[in-house]
Amino acid sequence: MATHLDDEEELQKFKTWWKENWLALLGGLVVGFGAIGAWEGYKNWHSARAETASQLYVEVAKHLDAQAIDKAKPLATQLRREYSGTPYASTAALAMARAQVEAEQFEEALISLSWVVNHSEDDGLVDVARLRKARVLFAQDKHDQALSVLVDNVGSFASLFSELRGDIQLAKGDRAAARAAYEEALAKAGSDARNLNLLQQKLDDLAVGAAS
Repeated sequence: MATHLDDEEELQKFKTWWKENWLALLGGLVVGFGAIGAWEGYKNWHSARAETASQLYVEVAKHLDAQAIDKAKPLATQLRREYSGTPYASTAALAMARAQVEAEQFEEALISLSWVVNHSEDDGLVDVARLRKARVLFAQDKHDQALSVLVDNVGSFASLFSELRGDIQLAKGDRAAARAAYEEALAKAGSDARNLNLLQQKLDDLAVGAAS
């Protein structure tokens, strides 16, 4: 009998709780399902953006292959403006910079490379852009500006950063600084690095020059 009364009491408590809380519970379910729907919508939106950015990049690459920089430029600009969070924007900017250098549009190339340095979320692409930016500045005989780009040379491009810094110091006439940079580049290069022989040649040339 006691058990039956206990069951009746629990049932009554449940009915009371449900009466007081059903609206909040329903609201929670609606919010939960809404959140799921919002997440799915976000994923679909993000996927659509990536697809559009990809198509724009393909068009940029197609125009650059045809050496039609003027046609590629507005599309690359659109990628930077509307799809800056995608890797396509940075990759297109790097491609534009390469074409602009080949066309001797050095200032335009610097703008493209600076955008990647300042906006890309990919550290590897940022380092590529920094290295190429320093090379463009070096080609313009802007030695000090080029050196300022080559600070904090870490990661997989560290050896190339140091080597370019050596080239710039040598062009400035500072052979000691050039040697130090080349030695640093050699120390940071991997055993299979493509620039090993060239680095050693540059050091040997400095030694010959010092002896003569």
